[in-house]
Amino acid sequence: MATRSWTRAPLERTRAVRRVVLAVAHTVASGQRVLDALSVIESEPEVQVVFTSPPDKVGSGVDQFLRRAAALTIPWHDAIGGRFDLVVTASSRTVGDLGGGPVLLLPDSAPRRAFPDVPGYDGLTGIKQALARPGGTAHPLSVVGLAHHEQHRLLRDRWSGAARHAIVIGDMGFDRLAASMRLRERYRSVLGVDAGRPVLLVSSGRGPQSLFARAPGLLDRLVTELPDHLVVCQLHPDVWDVHGRRQILAWTADVRQAGLVVVPPDADWRIPLVAADRVIGDNGPVTAYAVAIGKPVALARAAPLVPPTVRVLDPSRPLRDQLDEFTSPLGAARAATDRLTSVPHRAATVLRATCGRAMRLPDLGTPSVCRPVPVDRFSTSWSA
Repeated sequence: MATRSWTRAPLERTRAVRRVVLAVAHTVASGQRVLDALSVIESEPEVQVVFTSPPDKVGSGVDQFLRRAAALTIPWHDAIGGRFDLVVTASSRTVGDLGGGPVLLLPDSAPRRAFPDVPGYDGLTGIKQALARPGGTAHPLSVVGLAHHEQHRLLRDRWSGAARHAIVIGDMGFDRLAASMRLRERYRSVLGVDAGRPVLLVSSGRGPQSLFARAPGLLDRLVTELPDHLVVCQLHPDVWDVHGRRQILAWTADVRQAGLVVVPPDADWRIPLVAADRVIGDNGPVTAYAVAIGKPVALARAAPLVPPTVRVLDPSRPLRDQLDEFTSPLGAARAATDRLTSVPHRAATVLRATCGRAMRLPDLGTPSVCRPVPVDRFSTSWSA
């Protein structure tokens, strides 16, 4: 397939490019999922990846995220006017505005029984619109990549036309997390942790039911009651986009001065999760991932996405007394993994084959291996 001119620079290309992939980032969180998917194809010698973000992107963090990722970007109006061999996106919003060519749409994998998208936007309607083409037909090679068989069943039940486009690929977020476990000591060094010092990760999702909304005083208590621990706080990137970097830093200024480390929104959440010895979470996806990889976890409050065997903190008791009660039962890890993916540790292989078919580039050589999260991309980002 002929590809568009993806650069306006008056320079000749050094490498021969046979396929051009457009990666779309609507939010920092969706952009991270897109980067995971691209890891299986972007190293191919004749594949060029370019990035764009739509006018309705959520928050200014997207631009900073793409700069941190060293991404080659093009304006949205150029993306609309171009033709690409594959469009990869984790949000269906505005994708229908793009020109011809197949789409790889990767909806959020949690919660598994719905199709969440940009807040306030109907993900299922967006999936239909993203695949729609003039005349109401979809590009024959467009794909909705789902994490779970239950998502696949639900999509087929609610949209009969999904049968030829939906495929269960698994969850690259989980697979890359599992592949990153062997780099734990390297990730600890990125955090600046002294040898032997325990790391406690506090992870908060977004919205009024999140840990950061309902239990903001917990961070102060943890830093005060556990001075021997490095306490690290990871907030969902949408929290930063809604409230702004300056405001988040202002709200956490005193506790950061006391020793709390706040993970910047453009840093990969798997680095502090792998480095952690224990995790306190809420109903956000990072908590479910922590349980799935066997981390000792406690909840700030009960969370429906997390197996009920995971203990809930008692705010009336000293926190140190509850550390040994953090649980990592094998059954909970298996249950959490089942909630996240139907094909654990296989997403890279399925994604690579899917991208090859969509780009009409079937001969991609050796099977893809799921890569750990690199530390160099965010190694200077821990000073939020």
